[in-house]
Amino acid sequence: MGHMQRISRRAFLVGSAAVAGGIAFGSYGEAHQADLTSHGNPLTAGLGPNSASFNPWVEISPEKITLIAQHADIGQGVGSVQPIMIAEEMDLDPGQFEIRFAGPSPAYFNTGFAEELAPFLAADQSPAAEEARAAAFESLRKSGLQMTGGSSTVPDTYEKLRVAGAVARETLKAAAAKRAGVAVADVRTQSGHVILPDGSEHPITRAAS
Repeated sequence: MGHMQRISRRAFLVGSAAVAGGIAFGSYGEAHQADLTSHGNPLTAGLGPNSASFNPWVEISPEKITLIAQHADIGQGVGSVQPIMIAEEMDLDPGQFEIRFAGPSPAYFNTGFAEELAPFLAADQSPAAEEARAAAFESLRKSGLQMTGGSSTVPDTYEKLRVAGAVARETLKAAAAKRAGVAVADVRTQSGHVILPDGSEHPITRAAS
């Protein structure tokens, strides 16, 4: 395989963490842009050796991938739907990741109530309605209020979790491509692996042999 050999787990994670630095993501509607990482990443403080976190919802260690569910679950199933949205973007299969509920952090502020706080019907896309939603979003962001309720889980997390998963996927691809000396466009992911152009695979969920 020449230089396209399997990439060591440690080197892959370190490279991925470096590539991930400075990536910002997330927006609310089309009326405004908002940095959903403005409160920082609470996962970085507890990372173990050779582990990486690309955003507040994805943590990878040499042993496992952990996806974070920020909304509590008391039987409605929201604890499952949240990590599934991330996993789909990362091309992970069921059983290739663990789920952990988020600890208290303003990084997990609930954007889903912005529609409810604005005194306009959901179908109203007028400038006044959009401005009111943007103001409500900014108030929620500044408060850092982490809460579950009002059927807000999917409205809150659908966009941010899919983007979080996509950021993790593309960061892993970029790191693998850089170390292998190939174009990112020629690297893909499938079933928990980063696959190089020659068909060699780097498993995300376990140490490379």
